[in-house]
Amino acid sequence: MKNLAIGLLLSASLLFAGCATQSPAKIFKGNYFYNFESSSFTPAGSNEAWCVNSAEMAKAQLRSAQSGTAEVVVQGSLSPKGHYCNLGASKHVLKVFKVLSVANLKSGD
Repeated sequence: MKNLAIGLLLSASLLFAGCATQSPAKIFKGNYFYNFESSSFTPAGSNEAWCVNSAEMAKAQLRSAQSGTAEVVVQGSLSPKGHYCNLGASKHVLKVFKVLSVANLKSGD
């Protein structure tokens, strides 16, 4: 019985790990937007906004501003295509590992 329980736990772990796969780390350049409700990354040359975790982008935010924008270069990984964040409006989530550069940091307040 104990071996069966361990086997089931391992199978479930592998199943859920497969669901969370993302692409390998790459370099992404584009525009970052944040406000008190959400944050997004729009790749250069595109108008498609991807969901991004604002905590991962702290280096690209003004401390005194509740909203703002910046041109950024980040190292990260892109999720599979789906429906993410605010009401499923984003086709991808960009998991940011490192903010490489920040330019034209502006407050939206």
